[in-house]
Amino acid sequence: MSSPPTTPMSQASTKFGLESSISLDDAKSLRKRAVGRIRTASTSIDILLFLIAFRILNALSIKTFFQPDEFFQSLEPAWGIAFGANAGAWITWEWKNHLRSAIHPTLFAIVYWLSSCLSWVLRLSPTYNADLLVAAPKVTQAVIAALGDYYTWKLGERIYGDGSNEACAALALTVCNPWQWFCSTRTLSNCLESTLTVVALSFWPWQWSVESKAEDDIEEDSLRGSEDEDRVDELTKSVTSFWDGIKRCIDWDNRLRRCLLLAALASLLRPTNLLIWICIACFALVRTTTYGRLVRLPWLDTQIWLHISTLSLLPATKEERKVLLRETTLCGSLILLLSVLVDRLYYQQWTFPPLRFLYFNLAQSLAVFYGRNDWHYYLSQGYPLLLTTFLPFGVIGIYQSLFPPDCPPRYSNDSSLTKAIKYQLATTSILVPVTLSLISHKEVRFIYPLLPLLHLLTAAPFTTFFLPAVSPAIPRSSRFGTKRLLLGLIFLVNITIAVVTTASHQTAPLTVMAYLRNQHTKYYLTQPPSEFLAPAPSTMSVGFLMPCHSTPWRSHLVFPSIKAWALTCEPPVNFNASARASYVDEADQFYTDPHKFLAENLGNPPSAKKQRGSWFGWFSSHRHAKRGFGREDMIETNALGGKEGGKTWPEYLVFFAQMEPTMKESLHGSSYVECWRGWNSWAHDDWRRKGDMVVWCLRKQGGKENRRRLWW
Repeated sequence: MSSPPTTPMSQASTKFGLESSISLDDAKSLRKRAVGRIRTASTSIDILLFLIAFRILNALSIKTFFQPDEFFQSLEPAWGIAFGANAGAWITWEWKNHLRSAIHPTLFAIVYWLSSCLSWVLRLSPTYNADLLVAAPKVTQAVIAALGDYYTWKLGERIYGDGSNEACAALALTVCNPWQWFCSTRTLSNCLESTLTVVALSFWPWQWSVESKAEDDIEEDSLRGSEDEDRVDELTKSVTSFWDGIKRCIDWDNRLRRCLLLAALASLLRPTNLLIWICIACFALVRTTTYGRLVRLPWLDTQIWLHISTLSLLPATKEERKVLLRETTLCGSLILLLSVLVDRLYYQQWTFPPLRFLYFNLAQSLAVFYGRNDWHYYLSQGYPLLLTTFLPFGVIGIYQSLFPPDCPPRYSNDSSLTKAIKYQLATTSILVPVTLSLISHKEVRFIYPLLPLLHLLTAAPFTTFFLPAVSPAIPRSSRFGTKRLLLGLIFLVNITIAVVTTASHQTAPLTVMAYLRNQHTKYYLTQPPSEFLAPAPSTMSVGFLMPCHSTPWRSHLVFPSIKAWALTCEPPVNFNASARASYVDEADQFYTDPHKFLAENLGNPPSAKKQRGSWFGWFSSHRHAKRGFGREDMIETNALGGKEGGKTWPEYLVFFAQMEPTMKESLHGSSYVECWRGWNSWAHDDWRRKGDMVVWCLRKQGGKENRRRLWW
């Protein structure tokens, strides 16, 4: 039986039915995608909340000292902004010479002000108020660090795909990295810079830096979206092509603005951050073409294959270049204006700190005053410290990103965009340290903003190596037992490093501050319990005989009535070459000849005045014998000698244990006795900071000696 002839009407009906079925399938797929986005959003919120809680725990568990800039370049000026110039903050030479932008301290000044208001509302006691002011900046930085972890994961999903194993691995790496646990929640400008950088990179239009394919038919006056957006546009183009195109342009404009605003802010905080964005921008404006050629070597009678790379301009479309130039100008100008206004309010005059920073560090070479490092510092120490046990996978990840293997791993699913992004991140991770190596003074925290990039590059080989051993979708086998054991060992080593560096090594600089605060609260803020004791003195004096900036300052002393002094180490600012060569700072003067320094700057040490014996004095001393020294036993220092206009002998003297023999010799016969000793570290690279931290206090003579004198 023959089939009926096909009529034009039946053809039209068939065509209409086919289009209807396609549109229904598209509607179902759109609903599935909507449900998937809701689930993804819920998962993202859960991950963000976990990271915030995790980093707050991280911040509050850190009991060790790392870098003075954690306090003196952020919290000290913030304290001065929040509570005034007479609040006792230590303003270092960088701020006096307008080398730093006040934007970073302003953030913590707001935190201090809000914490103070909360303390006033809750009527907190001085002790709890001090604890709140110490903890508030830590919690704030913990939230910033959590955002950095979160956007590392989000950038991983942009690179490797939503829900990909590599993105999850990047999140696991940033959570389990001991350097992150040690450093990310500290109030260094580098930590904020790192978070701003990775958040900005997650908004960067990576597809603009990839050369469009011939079959894509990209117009020069259009903006390219991500691959997922392009697929959605194809499905809905027949209905909403015009409005969707406008929406996509607006969306990418907003994403680009957020990226450039954050990048400009990071570059303003740390001018070296510009190196990262110069690399990233060049990839959007310059096309790299690589081809091979056989070259004959006649003296060896052989041929070799050379890879030759050439540069050509502008892989981005004309519209993309125009938008990038426009938004860079607008966002950069806006952040620059904000910086100028904030610095004008802080310094009380018009100034531009980034320019002065470059002048002082390059023209006057003041950075060298804080030390020189080998040219290979970032290679031999920087990257090993950042990645620790993940270093081998990081090296492999960088190499594979620069030179992709011909046969990718079984579990790898890299698209052309993924390969391009990884190549850009790997190139940036190499060029930035190479450039910074040209500067004599180097620190690992200078390349800290590259750590999220390294985590993303490390994630691919890390996943390829360990996924077969831990994935439930792959049958367990004894041949994977070694990998599972190695994975457990890696995380055990990381936990050990994290605990040692945040709970054991260099703890004394923080614990001594807690001790001094407690002493002040106990003996200087309380009223005497009986009429026989004198009123509490108005101030407590502390002196630090140790290398400069060895402890925090007002951010941990808190109370303005704690009057303290310390040895300084200001560089030779505005000195000529000969004067700079012979310059010796105050701390070095002390360690060169401690006896001479103490005699010339503090005068004779205080000695106890003999007291008249009385039966009441015997009963008083006997009553306090079991309690140890109290405020009634202290010698007040307002009448102590010392060089006029300089330092005076304090009630509490703080130094490292390696100075103890020298101090005993210099202060022999004085009224200083040891009243506290705190563990610091097993070893230290600075001989001046070796041993425990010791506190000596001025005490009146009493006890057995007094009683012996009374009997006679």
